[in-house]
Amino acid sequence: MYVQPTRRLVLWDIDKTLVDIGGMSREIYAAAFKIVTGLELEHMPNMAGKADHDLIIASLRLHGIPEPASHLVEFYGALAAATEVRKAEIKQHGRCLPGAREAIERLAKTPGVMQSVVTGNIRPIAEAKLAAFDLTGPIDFDIGGYGSDDGERAMLVRLALQRTQQKYGVSYLPEQVFVIGDTPYDVASAKANNVRAIGVASGSSTAGELHAAGADAALNSLRDTRALVQVLLG
Repeated sequence: MYVQPTRRLVLWDIDKTLVDIGGMSREIYAAAFKIVTGLELEHMPNMAGKADHDLIIASLRLHGIPEPASHLVEFYGALAAATEVRKAEIKQHGRCLPGAREAIERLAKTPGVMQSVVTGNIRPIAEAKLAAFDLTGPIDFDIGGYGSDDGERAMLVRLALQRTQQKYGVSYLPEQVFVIGDTPYDVASAKANNVRAIGVASGSSTAGELHAAGADAALNSLRDTRALVQVLLG
């Protein structure tokens, strides 16, 4: 008897969940800031869990730039350009986090599982970071939520769900959607949309802190691919 595969939509965070490019993120921001404003970047807000939309506005305000929202589109372009010229450096100085490649590849072989991203990065940066470590193959970037879409991560999840429905004509039940990330912001974005959250303690938050934030499950890392698949497939 044929058994239909269990459908799942997996929405990955990128930074400190799948990859870590260290100080390169600030360097890219500094280069883009100089392109847009002509000034040196002296102050940078905490980047953890934040969307590029909000980081740009906050950094411009910290430097006294009037009407910061009016510079968003130009800044997105500058970020993309600054990332493009540093792709080799990202690969050299960054790293794919333990278990990330195995997790993505294992899910790609699992019938019924679709993978995309919900990230604070704008799309060109998201693609560049994952491409640097050959992680793009199973990821459908068309249905992702990005840092240029909105400053609220919950909205990025909502947009990813809408884009999936628009592209494939598929609507997922809340229990079929999983946001995987390393911060309480990722967990909160899932809970705000009534979907599942898997915390990964590969960033600055512990598994206990991610559980306390409301994660349905929290892993110490992505090394245990079997545990991840068990959580996803129930």
